[in-house]
Amino acid sequence: MSRRTFRAEVEAPRPAAAWMLVMVASACLWITQQLDVWVIGVQTTAILFSLWRRETPFRWQKSPIMLNLGMIGIVAVTIEVALRNVPSTISLAHFAALTQGLQLLDSRPRKTEFLLVTMALFQVVLAANLTDSIFFPPLLIAFVVSTTWTLLVHTLRTEAIEAGDPRGVNRAVTPGLLRMALFGSTLSVALALLIFMLLPRMRSSVLTASSLRPTVATSGFSNRVSLGDIGRIRSDPTIVMRVETLKGHAPDPRHSYWRGLAFDRFDGASWWITPSSHIRVPGSAESGIHLGRRDEPVDLVQRIVREPVEAGVLFAMGRPRHFQGTVRVLERDSSGGFYAAGQRDERIRYIVGSQRPNPSEESLREDSTVPEPRKHGRNLQLPPFSMDVAGLAELIVSQQTRDADRVRAIERYLIVNGRYTDTPPEADPNGAFTAIEIFLQGGMAGHCEYFASSMIVLARSIGIPARLVNGFAGGHANRFGDFIEVARADAHSWVEIHYEKAGWVRYDPTPPDLRARPEVLLSFSEQMKDFASAVELYWYQHVVGFDRSDQMHAVKRAWLVWRGARNPQSIPQLPKKSTGWTGIDYRKIRDWLAPAAALVALSVLSIGLRYRRSQRTDVPWVYREALRLLAKRGIEREPPMTARAFAGSVRRKTSATVARAFDALTESYLSERFGGRTSPTFAEQLNALRNALRAG
Repeated sequence: MSRRTFRAEVEAPRPAAAWMLVMVASACLWITQQLDVWVIGVQTTAILFSLWRRETPFRWQKSPIMLNLGMIGIVAVTIEVALRNVPSTISLAHFAALTQGLQLLDSRPRKTEFLLVTMALFQVVLAANLTDSIFFPPLLIAFVVSTTWTLLVHTLRTEAIEAGDPRGVNRAVTPGLLRMALFGSTLSVALALLIFMLLPRMRSSVLTASSLRPTVATSGFSNRVSLGDIGRIRSDPTIVMRVETLKGHAPDPRHSYWRGLAFDRFDGASWWITPSSHIRVPGSAESGIHLGRRDEPVDLVQRIVREPVEAGVLFAMGRPRHFQGTVRVLERDSSGGFYAAGQRDERIRYIVGSQRPNPSEESLREDSTVPEPRKHGRNLQLPPFSMDVAGLAELIVSQQTRDADRVRAIERYLIVNGRYTDTPPEADPNGAFTAIEIFLQGGMAGHCEYFASSMIVLARSIGIPARLVNGFAGGHANRFGDFIEVARADAHSWVEIHYEKAGWVRYDPTPPDLRARPEVLLSFSEQMKDFASAVELYWYQHVVGFDRSDQMHAVKRAWLVWRGARNPQSIPQLPKKSTGWTGIDYRKIRDWLAPAAALVALSVLSIGLRYRRSQRTDVPWVYREALRLLAKRGIEREPPMTARAFAGSVRRKTSATVARAFDALTESYLSERFGGRTSPTFAEQLNALRNALRAG
């Protein structure tokens, strides 16, 4: 007979730690924001209801039929979620959450809590693959502690039942046991942190499928976009990128442009890239990829943390010449756009070194516009337009003789006469005119796509090669982390014109009055959002995104510190500015974190002191040890019982030798506690009691 078969069934209520265990595991799933709201409500109701009826469950809570009906309903919900074409992890998350609630409602006798703990662990594992929230590690630590305590109490209760002493568990569950459980859990967490620091980072997409997080699919970052795609997200404040400048001087956010994709073909309603195929860039992005000559200088180095974006597009300021980051496969299209292949639904961290060509107006006026070689005139292609469009272009540039002046004249015409609005021009109900024709011949009111597309149409009408670029412009400066937050609302379209010597040059015909987000005095809540964003970036840089390069950096720093401790003159002084690996001056964050940490430390210290005072007692340790020895024999002193009454109880339940030893010890205890006289033989009396108990 196996021990599992022999093990007694426990009918007593689960320990309160079981509810803590389930609540913590459930909270891990809740912070992923992948569960339906009603599922969270049902799970919470089941947890609270089962806790309320913990001692006196209803009859249906022990009915296999009712519980199986509940399980059938959970399976039906899981199938319904899976049919939404969502990743399997999300449907499994719904299954785990509801099943965990049903487990707590199940009040039938049980031999083990293994199933409860396994399902809670399953929730935590799912959450680990669905979120990188900063709240997950504290919940994980609480999960370890509550799991340890739940299994410990259940095991002690089972052993007590098997020994024929069900009440024995109450004597075993002591504050000392709780302290040992906490110590063991803390040691486990510390060991896990050490392993996390030492083991090489592994990336896996086994449990990560598409659409786990909302992507900026409507932002126009795919191989084909339609007019209005970018304008539709103007009011969306969701952060897309956080940009830190490591080298060089980045322009003011109002004049910052991060290039995404360039489009060359236009049919009057949509833009697309030709050819649409991507080419793999040779090399390892983790080690660093040179996109030009190795000795080619760069004047700007930025670290970018990019949130999930459709097609896995990577953004850069200027002309990228060097790339390094958490990208498995780096790809490039025919127009110079870069992609993290297969990582459209992942947060990407990369460092890009760029050149920012800034040709002067004089040099451009001496240059001339020519089609890009090997493009077969794709940057001059136009769909059929009315003659009025070509006539308008000729009229705008009629006073100019140089190509650069003609381009500026078109740009200036749109800026001066146009009006930025998030409401695009109404389409022609008869379909006789395209949206661009309506825009140019109407009030020229629209958003950036219409201005950029109109400039390209006008430029191509007079033989100037041009293309549309989608990316981000502007952003918000985070004062706590010294980085730029770029939101979906900063998505923007502009124009590139190709010159013979200067190459592609950027022009922006959109009126700037409403395009860029204005810098205003931040309210307290907005400052707190900035602080939370800075903490989130720090968390991602140092924990979630901790990879092999970070490990090597940490080992190098540890080596330098060790050598410096042995011989301070053997290594150069470290820079005074506290920037760490991220290149950010996090002193501003520490200025806020230090008072908060001090307040938390004082609170913990105060609680600890109050706890210690509450645990103090005037009972001598010898008498407490005697009570413990007798309790091991099943003889316990009830709270209302006096010392002499308890000594009488001991006389009735033990041998005369034990009774005499305990009587003497009790009298010494009463003399010391109430008479103020310390007995010199107190310790000897305890040894006599111990020997008597062993002999008996």
